[in-house]
Amino acid sequence: MRQDKKLILGMALLFFITFVTLGTLVVTEKLAPFYTDKIEKKFINYINKNYKDEKENFKIGKITYKATVYKVKVTNKNNKDLYFTMTYQNKKIKSTYKKDYLEGKTLLNKTKTNLEKKIKKNLNIDAKITFPLTLNKYIDSIKEDIINSENTNIYNIEYEITNKLLLEEIPYITNEISKITTSLNDLNITPNYTTISIKGNNKSLTLKNLTNKTLQSNYLNQIITNILTGNNLESLKENNLSYEYKEYGDD
Repeated sequence: MRQDKKLILGMALLFFITFVTLGTLVVTEKLAPFYTDKIEKKFINYINKNYKDEKENFKIGKITYKATVYKVKVTNKNNKDLYFTMTYQNKKIKSTYKKDYLEGKTLLNKTKTNLEKKIKKNLNIDAKITFPLTLNKYIDSIKEDIINSENTNIYNIEYEITNKLLLEEIPYITNEISKITTSLNDLNITPNYTTISIKGNNKSLTLKNLTNKTLQSNYLNQIITNILTGNNLESLKENNLSYEYKEYGDD
């Protein structure tokens, strides 16, 4: 009988603890929205203390609450794609400011995605866009242009074409590249540097650091000719060009 009483008491205690715990969680979740104003003040104080030189450019979004975490999105007033998030949990505030906002991760990633989609849609090319620097590494005037969505050639582009790497094919190769370059310019896509991989007949040639000057047909003709013949390769260094040329066995 004593054992039965112990079991009943144990079950009662477990039920009580579970009831209190669940009740506390329910009450906490129900009351959470009423603390929003208080949490907002904490976020604002954190911004005033840590980002006082930048805060005038901020637009603070609506605070949300989920699973004991308060969260807010802080956006640049001039560009909604440049933002960072702040969270409040267990009396601590965490911020993604450095990577997302200062270094421009959100904005640069969005720009990269938009450009790649635009190229795919209009040229049917799987291009890769890269940014050599984070946003905070650019001088103020260029950084401002980036934030204001001004057209700047701060990014690099990389794409691939297929053509036989033979001397008699060089005019066709350069003509195709010229068409792509013209189409990109028409779309206001003007990269700083271009990398092009040419693949065909068990060979591949990757040209790196191409500029508007070296993308011209007469330059490209000479560059590719020099590489395929192994002549006058020193001239590539004059234009800060580099390349990778590979030959493969039969498929």
